[in-house]
Amino acid sequence: MKTFRLILKEYMKRRKNWDDLCNRCGLCCYARSVSSAGNIIIDYNAPCEHFDKKTNLCRVFEERFKKCNHCGRVNLYCALFNPTLPPECAYFKTFRVWLHK
Repeated sequence: MKTFRLILKEYMKRRKNWDDLCNRCGLCCYARSVSSAGNIIIDYNAPCEHFDKKTNLCRVFEERFKKCNHCGRVNLYCALFNPTLPPECAYFKTFRVWLHK
């Protein structure tokens, strides 16, 4: 129960500026899957069509959910449980750390 309270406290602190937590690694903009061994496989040959590799930013960020069928919202549930969220992701680093304490 202590872990859940810590996660919720951290989320409440960051929820108003949720997108600001992103560290712009760009890895969520590539096709990803999980191997049978549980490793994340990132296909660097399959970036989103709206992804700018030079800046690691989305060219249609404000409208990304309307313009891209593959773009998924990173919410707290995703940050905690999405198996394809890379460990380099700031959402992963911020929230999954609590699950391993």
